[in-house]
Amino acid sequence: MKDKAPEIIYSEPVNEIISNPPARIIRWGTVVIAFVFLLLIFLAWIIRYPDIVPAEIEITTQNPPVTLVTNTAGRIYKLYVHDREKVAPGQLLALLETSASIPEVEALKKLADTIVKPEKLDVQSIPAFSKLGELQVYYDSFIKALQDYDTYNRNDLYGSKINSINEEISALHQFIGRMKVKEKLITDNLRTEDKRYRRDSALYAGKELSENEYETSRRAYNNSKLDLQQVRLDESKNLVTLAEKNQLLQDYRIRREEEVRNLVSVLNESFLNLNEQINIWRNNYLFVSPVEGTVTFTRSWSENQSVLKYEPLLSIVPFETGEIVGRINLKMLRSGKVKEGQKVNIKLIGYPYLEYGIVRGIVKAKSPIPAGDAYTIEVDLPEGLTTLYGRKLDFTQNMQGNAEIITDDDLRLLQKIINPLRYLATKNRN
Repeated sequence: MKDKAPEIIYSEPVNEIISNPPARIIRWGTVVIAFVFLLLIFLAWIIRYPDIVPAEIEITTQNPPVTLVTNTAGRIYKLYVHDREKVAPGQLLALLETSASIPEVEALKKLADTIVKPEKLDVQSIPAFSKLGELQVYYDSFIKALQDYDTYNRNDLYGSKINSINEEISALHQFIGRMKVKEKLITDNLRTEDKRYRRDSALYAGKELSENEYETSRRAYNNSKLDLQQVRLDESKNLVTLAEKNQLLQDYRIRREEEVRNLVSVLNESFLNLNEQINIWRNNYLFVSPVEGTVTFTRSWSENQSVLKYEPLLSIVPFETGEIVGRINLKMLRSGKVKEGQKVNIKLIGYPYLEYGIVRGIVKAKSPIPAGDAYTIEVDLPEGLTTLYGRKLDFTQNMQGNAEIITDDDLRLLQKIINPLRYLATKNRN
C-alpha cells in the first residue's frame, strides 16, 4: 500500500483565519483584480498600431538592365563583345553554334521584311538560298507555293475557258439580236398577209376570186404564221443556251476565284511560317542588344563553351538608368490593404538593418490587374538608399530585400482580440 500523505494540522488561530478570511482582504483583493482587468481593457483600447503586409522587394532603376537568356542549349560559336564594352541598339553580341549561314539568313530576313503581299512577287526575282540550315525546309515550302501560284496564273486554265465562254455569249447576243430583227420583219409580213388573206376571203366569198388565188393567199398567211413561230422558238432556244452559258461562266469564275484564293492562302501561310521560323531562329542563336548601354557578362564566357537552355548569358545596363526604385511582386493574400502613398520599410539583405538601418519608401503605383497570382507594386525612394540611420548605401542592380508595407488600417489592440471572436461567433451562428 502506498503511504498516505501526512496530514497537516494547523493551530487553532490559523484554522480560524483560513476558515473565516477577513472581509477587508476579500474586498480589496476584488478591487485590485477588477482594477487590473479594467486597466488592461483600457490599454487594449488606447493602444493602436498599423497593420503590416510583408513582401520581398528588388531594388533596381526605372530603366533596369536587360538580361539576354538562351532559348536553346548549345555552344557559343562567337562572342562579338567583351565584358564592360559599350554597345548600340541592334548590335550583334554573340552567336550560338548553328548549321545555317548567317549572311544568308540575314539576307532572307531583309527580303522578308520588304514583302507586303507575297502574291505580288515575281518568283524569278527571289534569290536562291541553300545554306539556311533548319530554315531551309520553310524557305523551300514558301518558294514552292510561290511557284505554284505563278504557274497557275501563267497557264490560267479557267481564264482561257472564261474568255471562250465570253466569246460564245457575245456571239449569242448578236445572233439573238439578228433574230429579233427577223422576228420584226416576219411580224410585219404577217400583218400584210393577214390583211391580204382577209380581203381575198371576202372576194372569194363574193365569187370574185378564184379558188386557186384564194388558196395561194391562205398558204402565204399560214406560212408567215409558221415562220413567226419558228423564229420565236429559235429565239427561245438561244435564250436558254445563253442562260446556260452565263451559268457556266459564273461557275468558271467561282472555281477560278476559289483556286486562286486557296493558292494565295497556302502562299501566305508558308510566308508567315517562314517569317515565324526566322524570328525563332534569331531568338535561339543570335544575341542582339535591344538598347544602348554597357555589356555585363553573367559569368566568364568563352567561345566553344556550352550553355544550357534558359541560362542568362549577358546583361545590358542602359546608359540612362533613371531613378532608383523598388519593385514588389505582391501575392494576392492581403493585397487589398495596399494602396498608393503608403510607407514601406525596406531591409536589404546585403546590409543588416540593425547595423545599417532601414530604407524608407512610398508605394508609388499598384498594377490594376495581377500578373498570374501577384500584383506588381512600384516603390518610390524619396531619400534614395539613405537609411534612417543616415547611412548612404552603395547601389547595385537587382538588390534584394524584405519590405514591410505599412497599411492605413490602424486597429486598436482590443479590436484585434475581439475580431477573431466575432468571426467564430458569426461562423457558429450560421
